[in-house]
Amino acid sequence: MEPTRQANGAPPPAEPASELLPSGGAPAPTPRRRALTQRPLFWVALVALVALSGLAVPFFVGRGVRGHAAEAPAVRIPLPAFALTDQRGHRFGLEQLRGQVWIADFIFTTCPTVCPKLTQRMKEIEQQGRGLGDALHLVTFTVDPENDTPEVLAAYAASQKLPLERWTLLTGPLDQIESTILKGFKIAMGKEETSPGIFSIFHGERLVLVDQEGVIRGYYEANDEGIPAILRDAGALVKQR
Repeated sequence: MEPTRQANGAPPPAEPASELLPSGGAPAPTPRRRALTQRPLFWVALVALVALSGLAVPFFVGRGVRGHAAEAPAVRIPLPAFALTDQRGHRFGLEQLRGQVWIADFIFTTCPTVCPKLTQRMKEIEQQGRGLGDALHLVTFTVDPENDTPEVLAAYAASQKLPLERWTLLTGPLDQIESTILKGFKIAMGKEETSPGIFSIFHGERLVLVDQEGVIRGYYEANDEGIPAILRDAGALVKQR
């Protein structure tokens, strides 16, 4: 799960007066000088002056102007090896994905509600992530393998116009699917009887980012905030190789 951050709400402790003095015994800045350095225009003028003089801009100023490059996500959950069956009927698993950054989602083809939305979001990722080329792959796992055979997945891919050179759909025996999704990805899935003889399938709706070594690097909501975030982090993983 994504880590959460909590603040205790307590104010920071007051610093001792001695720690407010500059090192070396120099006098503390006057109130007028302190007020001057706290004005944004002061720093703008300083940057302009340094640039005109041909000197390098100090790091503490340049850092705020240039901003930070995207960093790889800190989450690291090793994904156990798996080998399932793709939409062509071929064996496909973690070994075939080695060396690529990939994004997984979890659906079933007869789902009338959330699954079409997940597929649409994955299509957005594919389109926006084309700049990463073959370094980024998409993988869709069915949570209803008893119905979603390779032939059914192939028909679904055709109906959705999925680019199968960069996108793989996976099925397999139910026990292997459950092991991969529940134990490997830590994503919920299952089937419950809502009335006699009628079953309802449920599953997690988050997208999962996996790195080149088969390590989960993050879980993301499939919404307007999650899509840019997963693309940013996928790009950072690709560039760090």
